[in-house]
Amino acid sequence: MPTVVRGPRLHHAVRSLSLWIGIGTCGSIGMAMVGTTLGAIPQPGDSGWWFHVSAGGSALAHVGFYASVVLLIAGWLGVGLHARRGQLTVPRAWVILALWGLPLLVGPPLFSRDIYSYIGQGQLAFHGLNPYSVPPSALGSGPLLASIASVWRHTASPYGPLFVTVSRGAAAISGGSLVVQVMVFRLMELIGVVLIMVSLPRLSRRLGTDPGLALWLGALSPLALFSFIASGHNDALMVGLLLAGVTLATDGRVAVGLTLCALAATIKLPAAAAIVFIAVDQYRRAPGPRRGRVILEAVVLPVAVIAGVTLASGLGWTWLGPTALHVPTELRVLSTPAVSLGVFFHSILHAVGIPAAQSVTVTVTQFVFGLLAVAGTAWLVGNAHRLEVVRLLGLALLLIVVGSPTVWPWYLMWGLAILAATPAQRSRVLAAVAGFAMLAVGPGGTPMLGGDAYYVIAPLALAGCIWLIWDRHWRAVVSGYAV
Repeated sequence: MPTVVRGPRLHHAVRSLSLWIGIGTCGSIGMAMVGTTLGAIPQPGDSGWWFHVSAGGSALAHVGFYASVVLLIAGWLGVGLHARRGQLTVPRAWVILALWGLPLLVGPPLFSRDIYSYIGQGQLAFHGLNPYSVPPSALGSGPLLASIASVWRHTASPYGPLFVTVSRGAAAISGGSLVVQVMVFRLMELIGVVLIMVSLPRLSRRLGTDPGLALWLGALSPLALFSFIASGHNDALMVGLLLAGVTLATDGRVAVGLTLCALAATIKLPAAAAIVFIAVDQYRRAPGPRRGRVILEAVVLPVAVIAGVTLASGLGWTWLGPTALHVPTELRVLSTPAVSLGVFFHSILHAVGIPAAQSVTVTVTQFVFGLLAVAGTAWLVGNAHRLEVVRLLGLALLLIVVGSPTVWPWYLMWGLAILAATPAQRSRVLAAVAGFAMLAVGPGGTPMLGGDAYYVIAPLALAGCIWLIWDRHWRAVVSGYAV
């Protein structure tokens, strides 16, 4: 229950909350300023961002940047103390979003260069090329291609047709300046952030949880701010549409909810998991004679939406083909549990004299993790008649991420934003993920976990798999109360 604070205690609580908000604001401003030196700025470097703040040498700049990150995280944790006591109202959350988000919005891209890939795919589509068959390298050399991470320059688009269509529109209105194009894409992603901010309180009230705490974890966390605003990832649009769809479905507007979830799937395909959980929930609730109609609606409506978006894009069905679906497996980073475990097994086999290519062991572990993710998701779907469906959807999305062939911190927001509206919002584990996961990536988008990091990640991943398979305590996590 929220703590009721009156009189002098209320005044003290407001002052304390304002202090933490101010600390986080200082951190956000510092990140934006130092980011003009260390961030994922347009290339070549002398073109830079629209403003530049000299941060001294590289070492001093890194100290300044991470000191700013610490300030923002500290401010967020301080606000969280008030949120856990029921003292973070929805209007205050909007103020915090503005104060912490605006510096990151006007500053350079941080933690990722993916936004330049989005721009490249939009430019391809704008010039009449199909991003599902033509990579950004077809645009020729120049600042845009130089700004795209090398691994994505020769790769077709892995995103859905709605996002590519929107990217084409962004290319049409933003002209040739990379800075302007970045800002256009960021403003576009803000639509997703607004949907999250509007949907989370409504969904949390529906589920009987704290709206302020839901926003603190699902929209104001460092992971959310860095993923959706600083990096400008299209996950913001996907999660925003997904949350809006789930919220409307729980309010009884199932057709509209399914439509929005289908649109989210045309941004990134994993959002389609929500359609399955909503369908199961509606099937369970419907009386016998209506169950056939429920299943028909849950199949026909999303398929019609996805087909309509695909046909309207004029890009064909290649985005659902094996080539596009294979794209995520092409980049292997040690932050991915399956990759670290594959490298770990290879080192063991090599140590005992068994010849085995590292690519083979990694491929095998990726396949096994994928099977475990599918099996775990199927178990969650099968138990949707007994346990809270929204919570299960959030856990399924996290399971899909962890079992994926490539894992980046911003993927974790898929499930975390959903779980923020459930009783799991008080989980200290989720808070730790939301606060610190983005530190796995450097300010310029370079993975920070390399070298021998697999010696730590792999045993943790293996222990997690064993725990999920054998330990019944994990059901407490499923029910949302384990911390």
